[in-house]
Amino acid sequence: MQEEFSSKMEIVKTLEAEWGENPAGFYNSKTNKSVEKFWTYNRCLQYLFKLRREYVRTEYGRMHKSMLKKV
Repeated sequence: MQEEFSSKMEIVKTLEAEWGENPAGFYNSKTNKSVEKFWTYNRCLQYLFKLRREYVRTEYGRMHKSMLKKV
């Protein structure tokens, strides 16, 4: 079962809380105006699901690619 998110901001907050992602990386900055065009709602959502599916957190808080084979 997948969660329901009503906005991109909720997804970014979840990415920050669960995976330690920097929220500024998903929005425009003064020097880079193309970031927000790339990180759409759907791309952020798919990125979150990919992290949950393919990665695990180590005891030190780092991300590690899961070695589980898909059946």
